[in-house]
Amino acid sequence: MSSQLDFAVRCAGVSSTTDVDGDQAAASANSLVYFYRLGQPPHLTSGLRLACTAVRTPAGWRLRESRTMVAWMHEK
Repeated sequence: MSSQLDFAVRCAGVSSTTDVDGDQAAASANSLVYFYRLGQPPHLTSGLRLACTAVRTPAGWRLRESRTMVAWMHEK
């Protein structure tokens, strides 16, 4: 069994927003993702919506919740 991967993923075009309210924050981002098989053009493209909430602790900011949602997908 080979330990070498035969695929790659590239993320591009991320836009994000962050809202801080005291010791809590909410952030979201849109991401364009290209899926490749090595040596070939992308075979799948998708748009992802990322969202998370964070809290400030004595040790710094920590994620409370994180979600990744597929907005759309296009297979070539």
